[in-house]
Formats: sequence, C-alpha cells, structure tokens
Amino acid sequence: MAQTRTRAGSVAASGASPHSISLKVLRLSHPSLSPAHTLPGTDSIAKASLPYPTAPTDPFPLSPLLALPPAFGAAYVGTVFSCTLCANNELPSSSPIVVRDVQLSAELQVPSGSIALGLEGPDAVDGRDIQPAQTLQKVVRHELREDGPHVLAVTVTYQETRDDATNKRTFRKLYQFVAQPALGVRTKVGDLAAKKDTPDTRRFVLEAQLENLTETPVVLEKVTVSTAQGLTSKSLNWNDADDKPILSPQDVMQVAFTLQQIQGEQLDEKNGRTVLAQLHVDWRSPMGEKGSLTTGWLGSRAR
Repeated sequence: MAQTRTRAGSVAASGASPHSISLKVLRLSHPSLSPAHTLPGTDSIAKASLPYPTAPTDPFPLSPLLALPPAFGAAYVGTVFSCTLCANNELPSSSPIVVRDVQLSAELQVPSGSIALGLEGPDAVDGRDIQPAQTLQKVVRHELREDGPHVLAVTVTYQETRDDATNKRTFRKLYQFVAQPALGVRTKVGDLAAKKDTPDTRRFVLEAQLENLTETPVVLEKVTVSTAQGLTSKSLNWNDADDKPILSPQDVMQVAFTLQQIQGEQLDEKNGRTVLAQLHVDWRSPMGEKGSLTTGWLGSRAR
C-alpha cells in the first residue's frame, strides 16, 4: 500500500507484549504485459535477452507474460479500488497462547467524510479462530468517486487465551493514498434554432471535451446522456458498429449531443436555469479495468 501509519491499543496494562496477529494489506490490481527487449542473433547474449527460455526471437516490445505492478500504482476516480486484508497468526506452533475470535473491520476516509466498507472473500465468517501460521483473509472493494487524499483504516480485534486467562487486544492501521482524476471533462451547452414545424420547442447542443489524464491509453466504451424532464437526445458520435476510440495519455476528444424539447411538455427550471442532462462516460484500461463517471446536471439559461 501507500504510506502507512499505525495506531495500536490493548486492554492489557502498559508494556504489553507484541501483538500475536500481524496485518498485511495488499492492493488488488490488474496485471500488465511484461516488456520484452529481445536482441537479434543466436548467441548466448541474445538467448539471455529472451523473456523466457523457449520464447521465439521476436522484436515486438511486449511479451505474452503478465507482470504484477511493482508498487501501489495510481488510484483513479471512477475505478474500483480493491485490496485484500490478511491477518496472520505470527505465534510459533509451540506457543502456549491461543488466538481466538479474530475480527477485521475497515473504513475509508474520503474528503467528504467516512465510509464503512463491507468485507467479502473466502473467509466470510467473522470472529474466526486462527492457528499458528494461519491467515484470515478478507477483500474490500469501493468505487472511488472523489479526488484527493484517502485513508484506508483497518482495525483488527482478537482474544489471547493463556492459562485460562483471556485478554482482548486490538490495533488499527492507516493506509494513505491519493485518488486522481482519470478523465478531464469540459462541457458547453448552446441554444439551437427551433425547427420550422415546431417553432415553440427549444433545441440545444451539448458538447464535451474528454481528456485522458492517466499514464496509459484508455478505450472509450460508451458516452451517453440522461435527459431531464421534457427532453429527448440524439448522439452525434460513433455508432456501436464502429471501432471504439482510443485516447492516449493527454489526448483530447470532443463529443456532442443534440437535445430537443418534447412538444407540449414543460422543461424543468431551477434558479434561473433550464435543467437539461447528465453526461455518462465509460472506459476501459489496456488490461480491461473498467472506469466510469457521471457529471452533475448540466443546464442552460432559462427564458
């Protein structure tokens, strides 16, 4: 994980022994294709440059091998943040201490407040007894919706039993990371002239510039709008049958929609503005990780 802080406590008196349980938190990320730097030739140096011993001599810069991220990596708004929590019993098998009722809990502190996270995974039963060298594992998942600093707070609670004496112990670790915007969205709404056959209905054009702010290319899966009351929309972008656009880092793409008032229906007006639509964008990373974002309600000046 990123930066780590620890807060530990116990009902035992000051100077208590070290904790019997250790906590490891590992981020779950999609792998990437391992780069290949194959040298031409058949000598020993060229063979040593192969990504694996039986690999063909191929100048293509990527190998079919998958590589895990070497570090925490970047966390982006609109993607799902996932990590596994591992509570490990560090006692030797000869220890007279018995560890019981191990419980994990997690919350995510975001700029707007704190969110309790649900735990899932193979060890779904809470309050498990863990033998020496055994592990209790849980998985947390949360869709990041705010940029800025985040803190994952994990609390471990368990009981130590020795010679019929039971001691309840607990400690808490904090893991800090920053969520960054994945796509920059700039929108503009303009009025269009009414059609001759429906002069009393309003028409609008909604334009948006989408900029890839990540360090890798992204594939735009879908860009849609949800219209407010009394409006219909028409996309001016690619069709489902077309190849999906790919945005390299810092690339910008413009999308547009026309909005038209339904004849005989009233538009929703608030604070001197006509509420029109929300923009939805779905994308994927090169290895298939999904991302999505939704803007607030966009509007135009009311008449």
